[in-house]
Amino acid sequence: KSARLQGRDPNDDDSQKEESAVACSPMTTQEQHRKAIVEECRKARQLAALRVMEAGAEKAARENPTATYEHCLMRVRTMTDKALCNRVKTIERAAGKHCVVKMAIFKSCLQDQEMWDIADLASEALERLKALQAPPNAEE
Repeated sequence: KSARLQGRDPNDDDSQKEESAVACSPMTTQEQHRKAIVEECRKARQLAALRVMEAGAEKAARENPTATYEHCLMRVRTMTDKALCNRVKTIERAAGKHCVVKMAIFKSCLQDQEMWDIADLASEALERLKALQAPPNAEE
């Protein structure tokens, strides 16, 4: 069972695991930075998932079935690095209704799969898209 199901605080277990992992192999500054970015993206994804759950997952999937984490993860696992770079450019160029959400999910998938170079491209594209239009949650 997970720590949460056992009634324990899961964050306490994670901190103990992290401390033992750090003791075994020291992390470089870049690895620490990347880990912080991934953790930040996970928190953002969890908030977005909560909003989707409150609004109704079926409605969100009907509106844009390609802006789901599962769809993006499938893309990341099946596409070549060159195709993934082209996908970042395509999402940015299309600048559609859900482009900010789609790029954010795509970036977090790339980070979870440790494709840091392409994730950096997606992050830069995401910042440019945010400058063009606000995410849908801000408009509501």
